[in-house]
Amino acid sequence: MLDTQPRLRTLEPDTDNGLYQTLLESTLAIPFRIDWASKKYTYVGPQIEALLGWSQDSWQTVNDWAERIHPDERDTTVNRCVGLCLAGVDHEAEYRALTSDGSFVWVREVVHVLCDAQGETTGLIGFTFDITEQKKAEQLKAELDAQKLSNARLQERLALTHDLHDGLGGSLVHMIAAVEQGDGGLARPQVLSMLKLIRDDLRQTIDSNSSAQVRVPASPQEWLAPLRHRFTNLFDALDIRCDWQFAPTWRTPPDALQYLAMTRLVEEALTNVIKHSQARHVRLSFLQPEADDLVLEIEDDGVGFDVAAVDASGLGIGMRSMAVRIARVGGVLGIDSEPGRTLLTARLALRQS
Repeated sequence: MLDTQPRLRTLEPDTDNGLYQTLLESTLAIPFRIDWASKKYTYVGPQIEALLGWSQDSWQTVNDWAERIHPDERDTTVNRCVGLCLAGVDHEAEYRALTSDGSFVWVREVVHVLCDAQGETTGLIGFTFDITEQKKAEQLKAELDAQKLSNARLQERLALTHDLHDGLGGSLVHMIAAVEQGDGGLARPQVLSMLKLIRDDLRQTIDSNSSAQVRVPASPQEWLAPLRHRFTNLFDALDIRCDWQFAPTWRTPPDALQYLAMTRLVEEALTNVIKHSQARHVRLSFLQPEADDLVLEIEDDGVGFDVAAVDASGLGIGMRSMAVRIARVGGVLGIDSEPGRTLLTARLALRQS
């Protein structure tokens, strides 16, 4: 390492160390030296003029430095640097520096504080670096991160919309149908049961937006049991026969997001059967023909509908909701319908969690 005195001499204009002087003045780092007692510059590298447009001679005192700091950063930068200099602490500072044409560039200053034997500050030596491009990159990254955050929040809102429509909406349809089909008023236990169902659906909606907290059921039977219980009771009340066909075990289990998407898909599809189909028979089939392939079919013998016409009219919110939901987890949804038969098929490529 070079000791202190030779290094300081290279920052003097009349130095006899021409090689080292040339090296210092040919780098992108701009060297400077300040005498603390007089607060005057004793040296500034000639590179300063290429960066800021100010000549070497224009850097006389620390006031010239302070006045060329952007007003928004001037007080903070000056107060911090002065305090650290008085304490004898080496430091760095980043700020926007004024150019001779009135614009600003970002710079970083690296400052070494010189002290005497008593610990009193005697001078400063350091380098100034142009970091404008770095700041531009940081600004661009910040804008991209903000955009990603905005998109993530939008996706969360869309997911919440789908969940409310497919889950809570289905429960409300269930309850409305129960009231319409029932005889007389509802007993208190029935009303309480309906309210608890709404509460449970809200909890599930909240959980579904945090897949890390969701446990995939150990088997298809465990997964479908609560859905089967809920809808079978309603189908029985409406005199609709429902057949449930499913494999006893997973060949490959879905991950948490796929499990949640398929659950909502079943809820929405069976709710649509109740709302629109006028069916007397419903079949739900859940199979895995291949280890990494899951196929769900829901078929009814209702009135059917024109799939293309409903989609083109913009009225098929439920269909679009199901298609978007299943596509987000790597699946494909198909719907075929004619009078007397509607078949919904969801095929999902399973992925290891």
